[in-house]
Amino acid sequence: MRRPVTDVRAEGDAAVAVGGDAHGPILVNSPQLILVNGNAPDLASRPKLLPPDVPDFTGREDDVDRAVGAARATLSVSGAMMAVVSGQPGIGKTSFALRVAHRIEQDFTGGVLHADLRGVDPEPARPDEIARRFLHALGVPDGEIPADPYLRLDLFRHRTAGRGLLVVLDNAADEQQVRPLLPSGPGTAVLVTSRNRLAGLESTHRFDLAVFPTHTSFDFLERVTGRTLAGAEAEAALAVAEHCGHLPLALRIAAHRVQSTPGLRMADLAVELQDEHERLDALVVGDLAVRKAFNLSYRRLGKAGRNTFRKLAHVPTSDFGPGICGVLTGSGEAQARKALRKLAEANLIEPAPVAGRYQVHDLLKEFARERARKGSPDESVADVRRMILWLQNSALRAQNHIVGIMEVEVPTGSGAAMDSVEAAVTWVEQELANAVGALVMSEAFGRPMDTATFALSLTLVCQTVGRWDEWATVCATGLKASTAAVDPELRVTFLTETANLARYRRDFVTALAHAAQAHEESRATKSPGLITGTASQMGCLLMDLGRRSEALPLLHESLELAERFNIKHEVGKALYNLGTIHRDSGELRIALSYFERDLSVCREMSDEAGAAETMNTMALTYAELGEADTAESLQRDALATFSRLGNPHKVSMVLNDLALTLRRQGRFEEALSLHAEDIELCRSTANTSGEGVAHGNAAEILYRVGRTAEAVEKAALARDRFVELGDRQRFAQTVVSHIPILFHDGPDAENVVVVDQALRILAEFDEAKTIALAHHALAMEYCEKSLWEEGLSHAALSLSDDGKVLPPLTRIATCFLALQAATQLRQPDAVRRYERLLEAIRAEDPDLALPDSLEEMYDDDSGAMASSGD
Repeated sequence: MRRPVTDVRAEGDAAVAVGGDAHGPILVNSPQLILVNGNAPDLASRPKLLPPDVPDFTGREDDVDRAVGAARATLSVSGAMMAVVSGQPGIGKTSFALRVAHRIEQDFTGGVLHADLRGVDPEPARPDEIARRFLHALGVPDGEIPADPYLRLDLFRHRTAGRGLLVVLDNAADEQQVRPLLPSGPGTAVLVTSRNRLAGLESTHRFDLAVFPTHTSFDFLERVTGRTLAGAEAEAALAVAEHCGHLPLALRIAAHRVQSTPGLRMADLAVELQDEHERLDALVVGDLAVRKAFNLSYRRLGKAGRNTFRKLAHVPTSDFGPGICGVLTGSGEAQARKALRKLAEANLIEPAPVAGRYQVHDLLKEFARERARKGSPDESVADVRRMILWLQNSALRAQNHIVGIMEVEVPTGSGAAMDSVEAAVTWVEQELANAVGALVMSEAFGRPMDTATFALSLTLVCQTVGRWDEWATVCATGLKASTAAVDPELRVTFLTETANLARYRRDFVTALAHAAQAHEESRATKSPGLITGTASQMGCLLMDLGRRSEALPLLHESLELAERFNIKHEVGKALYNLGTIHRDSGELRIALSYFERDLSVCREMSDEAGAAETMNTMALTYAELGEADTAESLQRDALATFSRLGNPHKVSMVLNDLALTLRRQGRFEEALSLHAEDIELCRSTANTSGEGVAHGNAAEILYRVGRTAEAVEKAALARDRFVELGDRQRFAQTVVSHIPILFHDGPDAENVVVVDQALRILAEFDEAKTIALAHHALAMEYCEKSLWEEGLSHAALSLSDDGKVLPPLTRIATCFLALQAATQLRQPDAVRRYERLLEAIRAEDPDLALPDSLEEMYDDDSGAMASSGD
């Protein structure tokens, strides 16, 4: 006679933690039921120990469907299956397993067995103990259950073999606990949940659960509270979800608090959760507590594991590798690598997208901080200082490889090992955020000179690899620290870096203010290097603002000082800037002579980034001279360098400028492909200005190949980006470069007004070359439509001062337009004037490849917007 099962509940503290561990994805596969001796088990004796499904289960639909599908696929081929569902505490393993089990339990006519293995308890359940309970459920009388644990397990396997059971083993401790409870034969499915990965189990389907996406967190909060959240409460719910790190257990507790506490709004809870140091105290309701769930896993770690986990609290971000961990623990990188693997197996940390690195959930990070605060304060201070020194020396090593100028000696054996530019770039990609975070932490030690020195080790790296947000933090921290340390030279350095950053962001007014302050303070230091650098920077910014007459003396002063004191990197800067002024003035051959000298200096100093920047600007100059092959070769070399250095902003710059070169060669599809790549890169790095440039130049190509509707759309996108940024200069540049698009249906009054406005803005910035190019474009549009008077007027404006600011080919094209218009208007004096000018241009540069007709000139793209110099 079979005995009924009276009590199969989950027990102990683990039941509380796992019960709160609801709403996590678990994947299971269920095998086909196999009939023993051709007969199905008696339905009256069919055990069904499965706890109730979680009624407010939310999300994970795709994962549940995949789990059910995999289970039924196994059934269809008379197979057997085991699935392990793992994840960090509170991720929702149990509720996911229950959801899947309830979906498939009717497929298993042999019954469903379920047990909490109490894997996080100080004494997890013994396999033979669980086997006794299962045998009872299967109708085996007490007198037939062996006392010997091995014989008992043998009987369990015998009674379950081929029976067609679904077995759910919840909250397993390790593989040794699970293996004896696996039924044998086909027709059986086993679902195992564990906080550990149980990587040693054989033939297993594995499902590692992640936190909820934002929309699922919001849906879950609504479902558990039973409320429709809208308006301010909806915004507060999103904030609560963010503070909970989208962890299901934390979200459940938050929702229960709102649901069960009269007058407590989601907005009130969002405010309470803002303080991360109080967050774990707030995430408690009834017998559910995030801290308790974490502690159950933490206490099962060995002494070394607990020590490693505590010290991870000092890592500035949530992403780390064995290098920084080994420094914090003092164990070295090899031992740290092993320790991190063990923590990952326990799901207290999780693998990051980069192999060998790890991440920790925000709430677990706060739990680690709590553990660390209970230890020795002196030990924590020593750990953090050791980490800061390692990050500083590593940054200096990276600077030596990547920047290649002003190499700094780093003590042997200190910092991360790196033997190449590639290794240095990899270190920066992985650890720069930690280094900048540690820089901010260093302020708490009250040693401003140490903080300023640390900041100095990071500035050039941030600039070279284009990490602008981190660079901003470094500049602000360094300026504050150098001021507090009363170090005038360091203060000038950080003022200069702050101005550089503002210039990269095209905030020229702010940049000029910082640069002027730096230049003034540099003279008091009497340091030739600082005076030279600040003069050069002032010259650049004045040039950016169109104040060339003020810029030239400063740049010549900078070059003279740099050459006198043999400050090589400042010599290169001054040469580059002087070349840029001559290029903008249309003196292309003179500009190239400066760029060639600058390139030699960069190569002499192993300044790869500087050399690449110069090569790209030289390429633009060669392109304007009609030497597209030379330009393309230089730009491809520059692109390869910036790609290797990992600077997305410079990669974007060269992608845009290389596309302009290909466009001049009529390779429109290749150019469009580069602009599309550039747009995606700019979006991924929040480079709105670069995105606008790419949209604008793509619009011009689309118009050239007859895709007018697309061109109009891209042109509008470009203008919108610059309006969004408040960048009037680039907005105006974009408008005039799109004159053919704007005038496609004729020069209507509205577009004429827009172009006139753009020309006035360009005049504010003294953009003589761009204004001349705009009048050239207007002349083309009016002449094409046989509006000869307007065409001649704009051609004449473009050729003011004989058009010397124009690129040679554009200058010749404008002469052709003027001649055509003057001929149509029967103005012989104007015809003779422009004929003489055309002959003079040809005489100026006999090597220039000249077109034979006006039509050939329409292939020139001098009006396109280059990115170089940003």
